[in-house]
Amino acid sequence: MKTKSSQISGAHVLIVDDHRNIRISLRLTLEQEGAQVSEASNIAEARLKLNASQNFQGHKFDLILLDIRLPDGSGLTLLEDLRKNLQASRVVVISGDGSASDAYSATQIGAFDFIEKPFTPERVLVSASRCLEFNRIEETNAKLSKLQTENEIIGSHPKIREIQAIIAKTAPTSGRVLISGESGTGKELIARELHRLSPRAKKTMLKVNCAAIPKNLMESELFGHEKGAFTGATKTRLGVFERADGGTLFLDEIGELELDVQAKLLRVLQNGEFSRVGGDKILTSDVRIICATNRDLKQMCQTGEFREDLFYRLNVITIHSPALRERASDVPELSKRFLQECCEEHSLGHKEFSTLALKQLSEYSWPGNVRELRNTIERSAIFSADTVIENIDDLVNQPKIPTSSTVTTIDTSADALTLQLPPSSWETFQVESGRKFLEYMLRKSDGNVSEAARTLDVERAYLHRLMKKLGIHR
Repeated sequence: MKTKSSQISGAHVLIVDDHRNIRISLRLTLEQEGAQVSEASNIAEARLKLNASQNFQGHKFDLILLDIRLPDGSGLTLLEDLRKNLQASRVVVISGDGSASDAYSATQIGAFDFIEKPFTPERVLVSASRCLEFNRIEETNAKLSKLQTENEIIGSHPKIREIQAIIAKTAPTSGRVLISGESGTGKELIARELHRLSPRAKKTMLKVNCAAIPKNLMESELFGHEKGAFTGATKTRLGVFERADGGTLFLDEIGELELDVQAKLLRVLQNGEFSRVGGDKILTSDVRIICATNRDLKQMCQTGEFREDLFYRLNVITIHSPALRERASDVPELSKRFLQECCEEHSLGHKEFSTLALKQLSEYSWPGNVRELRNTIERSAIFSADTVIENIDDLVNQPKIPTSSTVTTIDTSADALTLQLPPSSWETFQVESGRKFLEYMLRKSDGNVSEAARTLDVERAYLHRLMKKLGIHR
């Protein structure tokens, strides 16, 4: 049984030929492979179809089969115009009386291939498949290149411009950077931008979430282990210091490291030397260290939770990532960008926020910061049935966002919690507003008390006690 070409299936193809029978033959050949086909019998008709192609299910034509000899001129003239629009590589030229000079001219202008009449269906399918595959590879490379070169730190607030200026000065160096800020503010984006603009950009950047790895495995994760070093160590494993050699190592939530691992990390920072767990061989690694934390490391040094000498080793350059409520003027720009990205990711077509919706988004305090905004926008893109998201009510499956007229009763507790005030400050909150806010935070973490406690930067046991006091159940 004949199978459809994976390259041709679903492709949008325009056939430009003045012979009706040839157009019918090409259409049947391509439609049997799953293509969607349009036809034009001359250059003028082809121009109309090309100009309207943006509305052809939202796509430009993926492939154009173009005859040279047409009633109102040469197909090469149309090919020249397509080259100006960077679409010439989508064209396969066909000709009934083709010559070597025609083929040369077509390929010089940018046509992907040249086919002489009479042709077989197999010849057309091979050329079409190769052309479509070539263009898809080019588009993928262009997208990857854009991702690698585009600044992901979005915003024009003075605090963001200050961060971008620090990155521009710091990135070309190997200076260690400590990024502080609440959860969800984009600390990892800052680290990636530092790496992207550094001389190490072609090397690896590895991330270690110090809070997510079990404490008894952290040393192995950082420095590796030898075979038989402990139960379950069935083979030698390289740690991130070895794997990131020549590149960048991003240590997220550095404040969660145990003191004994802190001491070993300090040794690496002092002389670049370490040993795998269970091994005696001294190894070296050339990595740039970037750390991030949502905790007050200076305070932790005073309480003995964090080594002071390690803190000063890490804190060469400091970048503070502001909470989203501190740069509310960036919310509309972020919302538009996230909506566009989500629509592209989920193939949802074009959607946009109304002025009212953007105003309501800007007035919310966003305790979960940019991460919460991104998740909210993604839900709105998926569930909203309309092209224009008119108001906050369209953000389905999301706790209703307070507008300026309703935010005052909750905003004090929200800001106090997200500013990471000590637990004693909680006792001063109004019971009702505190209950509503905690219920919201628990819903946001799907009832996971540990995750909610990390977001609020309080002890899990304390959060349990407070929930019991306020009569809150998971």
